[in-house]
Formats: sequence, C-alpha cells, structure tokens
Amino acid sequence: MDTLIQQWLPVSISVIIAITAVLLINRERHARKALEIKFSAIEKVLKNARLQHESLTKQFNELRTGSIGMSDKLMDVIEQIERIEERQNEIAMNDSGGRLYSRASKMVELGADVNELMKECDLPKAEAELLLSLQKSMPQHYRR
Repeated sequence: MDTLIQQWLPVSISVIIAITAVLLINRERHARKALEIKFSAIEKVLKNARLQHESLTKQFNELRTGSIGMSDKLMDVIEQIERIEERQNEIAMNDSGGRLYSRASKMVELGADVNELMKECDLPKAEAELLLSLQKSMPQHYRR
C-alpha cells in the first residue's frame, strides 16, 4: 500500500494542481472580463465628460464674447449719456431766460396779473404787460 500511495501521490498532486490551476485561470478570466466591462464604462463616462467639457467651454466662450460686447456697448451708452447730460447742462446754463418766460406764460394761463409776473419771474413791467397782452390775443387752441 505504501508503494501504491507513492505511485498515486505524485499523480494525485499533479491532478489537484491542474484542477486548481484551471480554477484559478477561470477565475482570472472572469475577473478580467469584469475589469474590462468596468474600464469600458469608465471610458464612456470619460468620453461624455470630455464632450460636455467641450460644450461648456464653447458656451463659456460665447458668453464671454457676448459679455465683452455688451460691456463695450454699455460703455458707449454711458458715454452718450454723459455727453447728453453735459449738453443739457450747457443748454440749461444758456437758457435761463427762456425758462422764466415759460414759467411766466404758464402763470398767465393760470390767471396771474402783471404784479405777480414781475415778482415771481423777475420781469420788467413792460415785458410782463406784453406777455399778458400776447397771451390774451392768442386764439385758445394755440395756447398750451
């Protein structure tokens, strides 16, 4: 029996080793397939992330370009407003008498007399009387 065990022991060990090797190789194949599937999924996610990154980069560049354009236009509008304000101030400085006459005309429409016009609008008596007579001689539909 000892000889029988000695004869079959190397064969048995070889068979056990072969079976173990086949099982390990099979297990390795399954693990490799699982890793390949995971790797493929990660590649898809990475590809989608790159595409999304490119899209967002394009959108950002478009927004940045639009923002710069709007900023330039806004600066132009601000400059125009500043020029208009300067011009209005110049006109206001040069037209102080015109405003007084407009105010006096409005007061005449509301029924003011010569003394009120002289006092409130700082007009000489002759101008106040002239304004009153002009206002009264004008037809109703031409008055403001």
